[in-house]
Amino acid sequence: MIPPLVYASGIQQSLAEEMAKKLGTIASPNQELNHLPHLYLSEAGLSFFHPEARSTNQFRIDFNSGSTGWRIKRANHEKLIKKALGKSERPLNILDCTAGMLQDAILFLSLGHQVTALEQSKILFYLLQDGISRSEDQSIFLQLDLIHTNACSYAAQAKNFDVIYFDPMYPPSKKNALSSGQLEYLSKILEVESLKNNPINDFEVLQLIPAKKMVVKRPIKAKSFSSQLNYQVLGKTTRFDVYI
Repeated sequence: MIPPLVYASGIQQSLAEEMAKKLGTIASPNQELNHLPHLYLSEAGLSFFHPEARSTNQFRIDFNSGSTGWRIKRANHEKLIKKALGKSERPLNILDCTAGMLQDAILFLSLGHQVTALEQSKILFYLLQDGISRSEDQSIFLQLDLIHTNACSYAAQAKNFDVIYFDPMYPPSKKNALSSGQLEYLSKILEVESLKNNPINDFEVLQLIPAKKMVVKRPIKAKSFSSQLNYQVLGKTTRFDVYI
């Protein structure tokens, strides 16, 4: 169930009502809803709040600063994921099956690749669209196709991809790069929308998509989804399992 969309003032009313209709929820100026899970539209953009999240701040996608902005600026230093993708004389066509906050997708875009990113959550999809609209660098998103769909549902029509990229969500840890509360908010969004996935089942479906290789991002100590992997690219806390 999508929570209500609260708008800050009459200036946002029209846009809020249009967005709420697409989301399948209500738009309301009632600030009394603020103690409940809700979306919030103001001049600063679209955000999401959940009272049970550890962070008291609303969750908003920001591509101009923070960890995502930092990764964009140092894309050429991301040696692990570049090694997992492999060398190519031309831009790769990459299917990102789990868009999330687009952190890895933006890295692929920064490296000059074409990316189709899939996001099954309606809430996160609209948060991403809002973040993209507020980005100071629109050029980086020119080769991005962001689609609201479940990756396994999309698999049957997926074609002409060089790389299938799969980054299933796993429990947060104190050492995780998103331990500031972003990862928890992603979990809350999935919880609110009653979205549950079985990573192993998803992997088996996604692996059937015709492509040159499949790259799966995993915690360093996690078990591989299949014994038929070709090689691994290992980091300190994360690794990439590569299937060819």
